[in-house]
Amino acid sequence: MIGGIIVPGRGYGPQAPLLDLADEALRDREIPTETIHWTVPDSLLDVGPEPFVRAHVLAALHRSTAAQPVIIAKSLGTYAAVLAAERELPAIWLTPLLHVEAIAEAITRNPAPALLVGGTRDRTWLPDVATATKKAVLTIPDGDHGLRPPGPLRAYTDALGDVGTAMEEFLRQLG
Repeated sequence: MIGGIIVPGRGYGPQAPLLDLADEALRDREIPTETIHWTVPDSLLDVGPEPFVRAHVLAALHRSTAAQPVIIAKSLGTYAAVLAAERELPAIWLTPLLHVEAIAEAITRNPAPALLVGGTRDRTWLPDVATATKKAVLTIPDGDHGLRPPGPLRAYTDALGDVGTAMEEFLRQLG
């Protein structure tokens, strides 16, 4: 049985659209979920966020009863990639910080399946690095760090629909 671990971003909580979609995709499949809530210290980026993210994800993994956890993380939460690689956990990485070498390397070396989602207007999304991981990749044209393209709301809801469908397919393949 799989279980979801939802990991927020720095200013992007679990109620925000992408993580809410992930929660709904998990609920639709009756997959138990642990959702992380945190307050990020202002100085976190100065001291290194990986231990902070690791501690929160380890606590969520400890609470989870799932035999096969799947991590679904946004931005800052993608520092969990190192832990995921160590434990060979599948993951959905929403706007992964691919400009951080340790994150890109961990995603690449993890033998478990992963889905990477990013937008072309996001400076942290490096399409060549994403493709080099040999994982499933969804690129949102003109998407920013929240995956919102410019223009009418329809462009954003279409992008969210594409992300939601990709997450559903990834979870379906996990079983």
